[in-house]
Amino acid sequence: MNAARACLPCRLGLALMLAALASGCGEPAGEGTGRAGAGDARAPQPPVAPAAAAATPRDERLPFTRAEQCGRCHTDIYEEWKASYHGLAMVDPLFLDLSEGDGINKEECIRCHAPVPIREVDFVTPIARTEHREDAISCLSCHQSGTQVAGPFEGCVGECNPVYDPQQRDPVKMCFGCHNQHDTGNEWLAGPWSPEAPEPRTKPAMTCLDCHMPEVERPLVQGGVPRKGRRHTWPGGHDLAQLRKAATLEVEVREAPGGGVRLQGFVTNVGAGHYLPTDARHRSFDLYFRLWDADGRIVLDPLDPNQQDRAQVAKYRKNYRGSGLVDTQIPPGARVSGLGDRWKGYLDLPAGARGRGEAWLVYRLTQADMLDASSLDDSLPFQPYRARLVLRTPFSYGER
Repeated sequence: MNAARACLPCRLGLALMLAALASGCGEPAGEGTGRAGAGDARAPQPPVAPAAAAATPRDERLPFTRAEQCGRCHTDIYEEWKASYHGLAMVDPLFLDLSEGDGINKEECIRCHAPVPIREVDFVTPIARTEHREDAISCLSCHQSGTQVAGPFEGCVGECNPVYDPQQRDPVKMCFGCHNQHDTGNEWLAGPWSPEAPEPRTKPAMTCLDCHMPEVERPLVQGGVPRKGRRHTWPGGHDLAQLRKAATLEVEVREAPGGGVRLQGFVTNVGAGHYLPTDARHRSFDLYFRLWDADGRIVLDPLDPNQQDRAQVAKYRKNYRGSGLVDTQIPPGARVSGLGDRWKGYLDLPAGARGRGEAWLVYRLTQADMLDASSLDDSLPFQPYRARLVLRTPFSYGER
């Protein structure tokens, strides 16, 4: 199989955060506290999801089969899921393009775009389900546990037969089956944000959920008691605001060896618990310079196809297997300039050059993404095959 088409998952932004937190269809007993009445001997104790729910026969499965059935009670969560790249995983145009026009038939991709319930495979990389693939990464992919619906809240009741399972909050079990295909999970575990990071800590302990399933206070079901839960939006590489939280961009201007002016860009991974970029190998962060001379004329323009190669000074990316290229991802907390054999991170100008400039950090979901004037317009929604300007840092150079 062509390495460029072997992504798992193929185009999703960061994110298959399978630790979804909508549990049962009803409110828990005990005045909405999430627990059966404390100290009440008559209060039923919450069941715990069996660890062996992986091999449930078909005729013993939950009668719920579609995400829309969950949405009848969990209205807000369902609407978030439907608009997310979990809900859109089977109609994402970037994913569809991987099928080369011959239908969606790559099971190695579908297993993470339309997976069976993760508990059926004991929390490892799932297999593709054969039914209702249009539901993509559905509610049941994350929550079904045999004939029950698993979640992180105790004491819930409802027609979907909810059951408490503390594993619902464990990103290693819920997320790694798909999101560690290209080591995203391992990057987090080895980094400073991991709960297992060595002392003295440099970053607070955080998990996938903290960034990709932010907390929200609302009823679990319509008319229920508000409580802390999680959004089901999974922002990642398609989300400009999420990208901007991940990095900072700086420029240093100094004398170049042998004379002239050296412009050097530095990118710091300040907000991602994994490498930048991560997951699919076709993603990259690219560093460009745009320059004006002292008279205000553009002398180097990344938007000009004839000047784009010269304007680019770095590419941060996990390259395709067998390419022979050095990976140039940015680890959590790292400040880098040039990485690899080709990318130096700087641009040298001749002696006497002066003017002003901008450093651009541009994100590409695929290497076919075009950088043009629309890439600079924050008001535009995400469009396939359009690069996006994430960060812009102004500077001046030369003697005044």
